[in-house]
Amino acid sequence: MFDYEIANAPGKSIIGLQVTLPPNGWTPPHRHGGAHVVAIVQEGELRSGMNGNPPQVYTSGQSFRELPGCHHTVADNNRKDESCRFMAIIVIDTEVVKKGGYGALTVLDEGW
Repeated sequence: MFDYEIANAPGKSIIGLQVTLPPNGWTPPHRHGGAHVVAIVQEGELRSGMNGNPPQVYTSGQSFRELPGCHHTVADNNRKDESCRFMAIIVIDTEVVKKGGYGALTVLDEGW
């Protein structure tokens, strides 16, 4: 959706992504390349668990954040009958994306 270098934070970029998980959709355990992430649920229900803590369910209009180094162990659509859509706003070192592309934003756990 967007990708801008932050003028008053040299070496940092802010990236916005629209993510849709289908019914029963999920993502494997992952981290975000040292980024600070804010997720805002726009439709449906997102179940999210980090750093081994019990997962929480977030509904439309709710948000949560992942601090740099956070281990996102659970990220799935909490509904079997509708999609979940959320926006991820990511602040990351510009160099990470320049070197690794957008694939560097999500680093899956080994074995995935």
